[in-house]
Amino acid sequence: MNQPLAISPVQQYLERLHAELQTVSAGEIASYIPELTRADPDWLGIALVTVDGHVYQVGDSRQPFTVQSISKAVSYGLALEDRGLDAVLSKVGVEPTGEAFNSISLEPDTGRPLNPMINAGAIATTGLIEHEDGVDPLQHLLEAFRRYCGRELSIDEAVYRSESETGHRNRAIAHLLYGHGILDRRPEEVVDLYFRQCSMLVTARDLALMGACLANGGVNPVSGIVALKSDWVHRVLSIMSTCGMYDFSGGWIFNVGMPAKSGVGGGIMAVLPGQFGLGVFSPRLDDKGNSVRGIRVCERVSRDFGLHMFNVAQGTSASVIRRGYDCGQAPSRRRRGDLQQRWLQQHGERIRVLELQGQLLFGSAESVALQVLGALDDAEALIVDLKRLIDMDQASAGLLGDLCAKAQASGSYLFFTECRHLYPFRRHLQKSVIASQTPDWLVFDETDRALEWCESALLLQAGLPEAEGQGPALESQYLFAGFDEAELDAVRAAGAVQRFAPDTLIVKVGEPADCLYAILEGEAEVWVRTEEWPGKGGRLRLTTLGPATVFGEIGLLSDQDRTANVTAQSAMVCLQVPFAALDDALCAKMLVNLAAHFAEMLKRNARLLQYLA
Repeated sequence: MNQPLAISPVQQYLERLHAELQTVSAGEIASYIPELTRADPDWLGIALVTVDGHVYQVGDSRQPFTVQSISKAVSYGLALEDRGLDAVLSKVGVEPTGEAFNSISLEPDTGRPLNPMINAGAIATTGLIEHEDGVDPLQHLLEAFRRYCGRELSIDEAVYRSESETGHRNRAIAHLLYGHGILDRRPEEVVDLYFRQCSMLVTARDLALMGACLANGGVNPVSGIVALKSDWVHRVLSIMSTCGMYDFSGGWIFNVGMPAKSGVGGGIMAVLPGQFGLGVFSPRLDDKGNSVRGIRVCERVSRDFGLHMFNVAQGTSASVIRRGYDCGQAPSRRRRGDLQQRWLQQHGERIRVLELQGQLLFGSAESVALQVLGALDDAEALIVDLKRLIDMDQASAGLLGDLCAKAQASGSYLFFTECRHLYPFRRHLQKSVIASQTPDWLVFDETDRALEWCESALLLQAGLPEAEGQGPALESQYLFAGFDEAELDAVRAAGAVQRFAPDTLIVKVGEPADCLYAILEGEAEVWVRTEEWPGKGGRLRLTTLGPATVFGEIGLLSDQDRTANVTAQSAMVCLQVPFAALDDALCAKMLVNLAAHFAEMLKRNARLLQYLA
């Protein structure tokens, strides 16, 4: 019998919170729009959507209600996209008023509304929304909401008519704005669009998803669609922080500490940038027009989880730098000849790796930059592994980009690896960094590939290239150490020289392990298929093999089939030796060398594990 799935702690928390606040009965339903009085005062819906796209909801989270003033945040972002910042600022300011939402707060000389969250500013903002010829501006606005909510929204025609029949003050505001030159379209046209905008039907889940779009840099975390260009997200959130909760905005940011927007329909949309969007619906309002239980929900979430946006964790190099090591402590997975391995063990400090984690902000980035500079003074190559870095801000990208020029000036190599998820950083390096390096700073996706390249470059510089003094000779292969010339001749006679073109599959998983291959020239990659590695086409590289190495020799110990694939990375020359063609004395001597090789590998791995632990 299947066991029930565990309930998320977030879901459990929201259910407890909903149960606790369900009994709160303070506040009154908005009555100045008659149709709003039809709402059930006991409705309470809560929804939370994370930037990873996880949706949690409880209570009346799917109960439709009219969005009202929460629409102002969406229309402001749309106006910024359509007209640009300068055009919008020339018509609408950004200053809080401390007055009611329907106050006529205009600058005395210009007639410009003080901010886009009061009705005067919202009407001016709606008037700024552009649309192509022949395209209904309402459809343009509805399309914007569709991107945020991931579905088509409809208009509550009854509420629209109610607002239109009673919205004389808003009509007066529109005409006043037209008289000051703030509106460039007919007042009746603009105010009608504004009434329809406020009458769109949403749910608490919709509000949470809208907030999650803003928390996620403008991208809908469920659909992946861009709801608002990232350039404008911080502008919208700034206005929501200072002006979003009517004349309670100061108390809100003091107590809750999240950008938010409320509506007299009973909804609140709150945003914790980089983390989640929170949507609450409860129709009972306080004397400032905000949902009583909605405020209580947001206050509790903020307090219970310490989510006030000014409770910022200290970003230091200690929290961002996961670890640093050199290739003597943790070499690449490439198997090399004994001479090369011993040399790298002795000189490994000349290649260093720095692993970063978490979020890189300016303060911690400055400390990281100093550590990188210190490493570049002592090492000839530095690899900065960004696989575990969640994000970095613009300042951090700039500081790391500056290190490229310093690395070039010092004559050291610098590589940034495992950073495909950090697109803004990659774009900054590609477009803004003047310095250049061959290979490029970003050429290696995997840290191990970069480490392998640096090792090979260092060996070449030291006069110890892979093929030095090896060629077709078998003496350099560990498996034939201590063999005299007659024994080596016997091995050669038992085998045959094989040549493989690049990308040839030499060994395949499941084949009989009946022979070994001694690499004389070229390189091969050992790999397996795994569903855990979808980003690499399901192909996980285990190691790289070059001259003076052997593969397939484990078949000497067991008659089990092959457990990994081997593919030629370049043109290869190998001596293929069938086990059946070897006499017992040769096999016994190979087994002794194989045991010694395994013992050395165990010692190296023990040192590595001791270091990593």
